[in-house]
Amino acid sequence: MQYLLNTDLLMRALQKKSGLEAEVLERCRKKELKGWVLSSSIPALYEDLRQNGDDRAARTELKRLLEGIAILSQTAADIHESLDSSGLDFGPAMTVKAVRALGLDGVATSKPETFKGADIKARTPGEVLEILKAGDKSDDRVPLLDIPASYHEVLFDMEREMAEVLRSGHFILGPHVARLEEKIAQYCHCRYAVGVSSGTDALLVSLMAANVGPGDEVVTTPFTFYATAGSIVRVGARPVFVDIDPATCNLNPDQVESRISKKTKAIIPVHLYGQCADMEPLLETARKHGLAVIEDAAQAIGASYQGRRAGSLGDYGCFSFFPTKNLGGLGDAGMVTVSSEEFYQKLVVLRTHGAKPKYYHKVVGGNFRLDTLQAAAICAKLDYLEGWTEKRRQNAFRYDRLLSEAGLMDHVQTPQELVPRHVYNQYVVRVKNRRDDLRKFLQEKKVQTEIYYPLPLHLQECFASLGYREGDFPESEKAARETLALPIYPELTPERQEYAVRVIKEFFA
Repeated sequence: MQYLLNTDLLMRALQKKSGLEAEVLERCRKKELKGWVLSSSIPALYEDLRQNGDDRAARTELKRLLEGIAILSQTAADIHESLDSSGLDFGPAMTVKAVRALGLDGVATSKPETFKGADIKARTPGEVLEILKAGDKSDDRVPLLDIPASYHEVLFDMEREMAEVLRSGHFILGPHVARLEEKIAQYCHCRYAVGVSSGTDALLVSLMAANVGPGDEVVTTPFTFYATAGSIVRVGARPVFVDIDPATCNLNPDQVESRISKKTKAIIPVHLYGQCADMEPLLETARKHGLAVIEDAAQAIGASYQGRRAGSLGDYGCFSFFPTKNLGGLGDAGMVTVSSEEFYQKLVVLRTHGAKPKYYHKVVGGNFRLDTLQAAAICAKLDYLEGWTEKRRQNAFRYDRLLSEAGLMDHVQTPQELVPRHVYNQYVVRVKNRRDDLRKFLQEKKVQTEIYYPLPLHLQECFASLGYREGDFPESEKAARETLALPIYPELTPERQEYAVRVIKEFFA
């Protein structure tokens, strides 16, 4: 639950030092309740504390008051719109706007009558504590993803990083991008990282750096997002598909050797859903034939294979920071990790139109630069990634247990973690025969799901010229008919997971 703590509640907590208002603050400190306070409330709280004339004591007490509470800053637009609002005084109007903008559950206030007529819920401290005691009963809506749910934890750091960029006026590359590159390289256990404009461009520039071009072939999977094969075609090469291992939905290494020809230049394994492909046999095959290995790790930052991180296993590791990813930015952004100095230098030149030095172009590159604002936001979130990953894993284990206890294992096949560690960018189950009916039923019950992916790439119209037909890759086609992703984001509550499983049980009953 997330509530904006109104100034009157905070004032009472300061004055009484005990009671329901103080209990609300204590629940925030214990992280049982996500409390917010408007930044405009801080000066009034400070002045109230400073009445005894002791500035240092007032500051210390204010810091204590704000422990566990996130501060929400208002924009100039927020202030102007609140000034223009009618029906509410200026202060309450600011509060209502903030609650709406962030999608909070309401405002916690000792004077709920202040918000009479407003279209938000105004709760007394006692009511908030009662709701908290009853647990999360908001089981009428389970979103597939809830990005703002993480803001209580990370918004302060994101705003600080982005404010630095805005104030500097430096929006292309620069120190913020360099700092993120250094941190990602360290996190992925690589020597270098190169920030690029998207996960798709990470694949594209890696293929260019590996000298893949017209007439070449690249072995990959047909069961993945379009960008994997689309990037191969964009450099003029031909995707050569290999079917998947049904247990993981990743590239089946046993079938790769038979698809290699004299034209093969690279292999692109995809670490689908957050679990690494079985890399050792793929790397052995690549070494045998002198092929580049480009990891499509767009869904797998932090995943491991035999103790090594995704992105450090092949020649190039390609990551996406699309907002829905485990580490998401505020739009499109990506990264390529390498440990070769030669490959690193190629990537740096290629991402800036092939120029070195500026305005002197020895090769044809592209505009693949990572925006500085994106780098700032991602850098702020990176320190939270391990905690979020552990929460995703715990949610996955809870689904496993709940589905088993509900007697659903004959109907729903849970994902297998064959290659530790799985980071669960998606929690994908398999449902035989009735997948689409189950998805429709879940949607009617306000449980959001997604299908990754409903049509394999070899059957996509844009790749018809490759000559593949239905039946060529039976496991990929079967996965497209059976897979269904359930909500797995870190802030997903046990109550909402329990509700989702109850709905699935109701369907099969």
